[in-house]
Amino acid sequence: MKTLVVYYSRKGYVEKIADAQIKAEREVGNEVDFLSLETLNTTVGYNGLRNCLAKVATGGEMELFPYETDVASYDKVIICTPVWGGKIASPMKTFLTREKHNINCAEYVIVHFLDGNMSAVADSMDKILRLKREKYTSVQCVWGKVKKEEDFQ
Repeated sequence: MKTLVVYYSRKGYVEKIADAQIKAEREVGNEVDFLSLETLNTTVGYNGLRNCLAKVATGGEMELFPYETDVASYDKVIICTPVWGGKIASPMKTFLTREKHNINCAEYVIVHFLDGNMSAVADSMDKILRLKREKYTSVQCVWGKVKKEEDFQ
């Protein structure tokens, strides 16, 4: 199976979790590529954090640096995203909206600070992609350390 792991990581926490997904997919014999989303908007430091929270509060998307990955050529897409203010991070929302016609099979890895399983975030991703996810993994990450990880259908 040809798998694409897509992630957005503002501080590097989600990137580490995405790396673990890549390794797990390779261990079961899948061909795996990855796509790290980068924004044209400032997301670093205090001003970057303010910018991120303002975008997600208004439901806005963030402009992404161009990428050449042909998302439609993958059998499965694993989407690793942080949660901002209880919602999909704006850069990932931009990606999902842009690629919704190119993704037929999706799994989500949802990384969040607060306690909870983030099923509402998974449901909103399903709605954007107009599909039912294969599964999602809820990862509570507190200051870079995984506190709790659970799989859901």
